[in-house]
Order: sequence, then C-alpha cells, then structure tokens
Amino acid sequence: MDRCSEEVNQLVMPFNANVKTMINNLNANLPGARFTFIDIARMFEDLLTNYRSYGFSVIDRGCCGIGRNGGQITCLPFQIPCANREQYVSWDAFHPTEAVNIMFGRKALYGDQSVVYPVNIQQLTSL
Repeated sequence: MDRCSEEVNQLVMPFNANVKTMINNLNANLPGARFTFIDIARMFEDLLTNYRSYGFSVIDRGCCGIGRNGGQITCLPFQIPCANREQYVSWDAFHPTEAVNIMFGRKALYGDQSVVYPVNIQQLTSL
C-alpha cells in the first residue's frame, strides 16, 4: 500500500467542490426527489490524518493481503487475516476494514454538513 495519489486527489477536489451545486439543482428541479452527497474523500482524509483518535493504529498495511505491506493484492482464500483487525484501516489492497465501514456508515447516517450534504441520511428519511 502506498500513500494516496496526489494526482487523483487533485482530480477529486473540483468534483467535490461543485457537487453541492449539482445536488442543490437536482433537489430544486426534481419535485419529490431528494438527493444527498456523502463525501467519502473527506471522510478518508480525516481518518488518515486523525486515525489514532478513532482507535486505529495501522494505516500503512493491509490486514489481509499479500505483497508489499500486505496490501498489493487482495485477501486470497485460506489466507489468515491479522488478529487485531479493528485496529487496521485497510483490509487489503482495495477495501477498508469493517471498523472503517461502520464508522463511515455512522457518519453518513448522523454526520454534519462537512461530510454529508445537504442533510444526513437520518434527516433525509424524515423529509
């Protein structure tokens, strides 16, 4: 597993900056429809910056994978995953761990507008 690609990050930033306008337009122009944007890129950025405060201790290796840092190829059949998987951010080369998925799910459900716009999923269900 390598660090995040700065080139890809630069491509994502303009989309994320403009998607809120698109969401507002969709919500205004499609009567009865409600859209919300879940900013996974921001969630990952926050997680990788503050991983210890979320209870993670391993951000540079996969819990179940092969190759450099246990994260170049996905977890294969009969491979034994790490014992402390709740401390890992990455499951393998492509997937976050269950702990990360649960955390992101909760942020999507209850999060504020910094990660879920214009409303979180809980608010969306009451519209």
